[in-house]
Amino acid sequence: MKIQYALAATLSLAIFVSTAFISALLVPAALYAKPQVFTWEDENGTVHFSSNPNDPRAKQAKLPEINRGDVQVVKPKLISCSAHGGIDCQAGSDEDGSVICHDGFRGASPRYRFTCNAPKLQITAVGDVDQFGNFIVTVRNSKSVKAVSPALRYTPEPGKEVSLSGPTEIEPYGVVDFTFEPKDADIPKGPVSIAQLSVECANCP
Repeated sequence: MKIQYALAATLSLAIFVSTAFISALLVPAALYAKPQVFTWEDENGTVHFSSNPNDPRAKQAKLPEINRGDVQVVKPKLISCSAHGGIDCQAGSDEDGSVICHDGFRGASPRYRFTCNAPKLQITAVGDVDQFGNFIVTVRNSKSVKAVSPALRYTPEPGKEVSLSGPTEIEPYGVVDFTFEPKDADIPKGPVSIAQLSVECANCP
């Protein structure tokens, strides 16, 4: 009895699988075909394209075959101001929102709002402490925007934060020196590291 039940179940499963397979083969090939596009021209001369031919004038459109290999992506050519004296942020932006170079060239690619928004000050060198406790720190503005009221501060270990003497502004791409002239209590006890220094300006981010 159990054997007959198992054979019947196996036979039913085989019939179900066969039926499903045959049904799949009988599905119209149109379901897998590319959708058709129809076109027609109305009384105003406007040409319409649609996959739903809801107009009696609609005819199947003849569209060119497009293969992935036929589509070529052209990489944009980025032009900088390096050969034109650099970016002149003081000249403002060009009509298309790009920067203007120092020699007046207007075909550069960088956008003014991202390039000329603020200066960026970097400490590039820290001099040795001399016998009197003086040392010099070199700061560079790596952006094409003038830095206004730059301030360089030194924090000894331990001690109170001290401001160094320096210029009141740093030109675009300019390099300047700040000087530390200590009082008796401010004389550094050893080499000064960049970690003990901080630089900022009035229009710095």
